[in-house]
Amino acid sequence: MSNLLTHIDQFLDQFSQRYRPKSVEVKSLTLRQLSEYLSEHNIQTWQLCDQACLQKYIIYRHKNGLSLTSLKTHLASIRVFFDFLESKEIITSNPARLVKTPKVQQALPKVIAVDTIQELLDQMPDPDNPLEIRDLAICELFYSSGVRLSELTALDTKHISLSANEIRIIDGKGGKDRIVPLGNKAKEALQRWLTIRDQWMKLDNALFITQRGNRLTSRQVSNRVKHIASKLGKGLKVNPHMFRHSMATHVLESSQDIRSVQELLGHADISTTQVYTHLDFGHLSKVFDSAHPRAKKKSKK
Repeated sequence: MSNLLTHIDQFLDQFSQRYRPKSVEVKSLTLRQLSEYLSEHNIQTWQLCDQACLQKYIIYRHKNGLSLTSLKTHLASIRVFFDFLESKEIITSNPARLVKTPKVQQALPKVIAVDTIQELLDQMPDPDNPLEIRDLAICELFYSSGVRLSELTALDTKHISLSANEIRIIDGKGGKDRIVPLGNKAKEALQRWLTIRDQWMKLDNALFITQRGNRLTSRQVSNRVKHIASKLGKGLKVNPHMFRHSMATHVLESSQDIRSVQELLGHADISTTQVYTHLDFGHLSKVFDSAHPRAKKKSKK
């Protein structure tokens, strides 16, 4: 272990001449933790610390609670140190350059249950003030069409066709336009909102505006969505994107048509849409029991 520490001290002495004390402290802690690990595994020289050894060490640190962000910082320090060892011809090449951090498992989107989202949207069947009429139209549109927050705030009145029951999304993600259908509930909510909107000052062509006539910002929309959720009184934390995730999940569970959901969401690659295929086990069980020929229960005679 002394041989390992000797080279670490030499590196830190050189490193400290060019970098701040905090950076030196981080490097020191990282490398001493690595040397302890190597010593425990009877590896006494840096020449014996190859790619496989370092990869096992990174996995070990990950399993013991080091976050992926911290692992990247950890590995960066090790790479710099091994560059030093290579420059001093202590090793012939830097094995740390080939080591990878564990992949981040893609988190499933948060979805609001069908019953909850129905209750959320039905809690104001007859809003008694203009702001809530507007806010309900926003939420209904989010859930009906699955539009992104940025797409909703960019909508102008000309992009809505109530007669054709559709919305035109202009310059969506990736610069692509698309047309999405408008559900009856969303259409009714928009009709009521447009009547109010016509009575307000209109400084912008935006579909959703403030009482002063300005286009609603993304932050304002997010705050109003939270306000509606808070009125339900269940401690429900809702953001605009959850309506998009919920719509996609609910439609996919009912239709099993992933291509249509891909079109609705405006995904360029279907692999992006596949995250919504996380159907709950209860739903899968019902489908299996009703559809699989060897799972159907025999009717009693």
